[in-house]
Amino acid sequence: MEKRLQRVLRVYVLDTSALTDPRIRGVLGARDIDEAIRRLAELVAEARLGYGLEVYMPPSVYEEARRFLLSNGVSLRSFEELATWITIKPPARHEIRIPASVIRDYVEEMRTRLTKGLRVAEEHVRRAFEMGGMYPRETMSREERNEKLGTLIRGLRERYRQATRHGVLDSVEDLDAVLLAVELQAILVSNDEGARRFAETLGVVSIDPLRFIGIVMKLAERSKKEKKQEERKAEELLVEQAQG
Repeated sequence: MEKRLQRVLRVYVLDTSALTDPRIRGVLGARDIDEAIRRLAELVAEARLGYGLEVYMPPSVYEEARRFLLSNGVSLRSFEELATWITIKPPARHEIRIPASVIRDYVEEMRTRLTKGLRVAEEHVRRAFEMGGMYPRETMSREERNEKLGTLIRGLRERYRQATRHGVLDSVEDLDAVLLAVELQAILVSNDEGARRFAETLGVVSIDPLRFIGIVMKLAERSKKEKKQEERKAEELLVEQAQG
């Protein structure tokens, strides 16, 4: 018989990182990501049947996670085993209300970050100009110049990303997950700092994927134990009836 949890502990919205976090394989004791997804599917199924666990994903997150997992060693069969227990639902974007103060703070933060990104780009342009003088074409081969240029570009990309995207909501998929969590009054499962920060400004509780898996593992374990107890009681009752 299904035992219902309180809603605050029962309803979860997953973002892509909830399924792609590289730590998941170790927690589940899986040899590879395909086995990890299969084991997660079994746990979610047991928790769903035993305690009414509800797991949701927006369509945009579902497609992003599907593409990533299928291109990184997860079989279609394993993915579909997990997807069976996930409800795909788009957020009601035209009905969800977000406080103006949250939008204002977000725009202000993005303006600050873009300014930082501009400073990073300017610094790397100056470095490139200086390197051109230090390593004139006549003294270096094309391969050596390309190597120096590649190092500079990689540094620019990393620092620009750090300045403009790290710790801030920066994708439609993450926004959809946050909005759906708001709509369903659900717990957001994500390891993305930006998504979790934005969710918390809207009053949404967010947890790390490993904590979510820990919760599901405990529910699945308890569900199996209670099933065995019920089966044992049923057997004892049959024995009593037969002896009577």
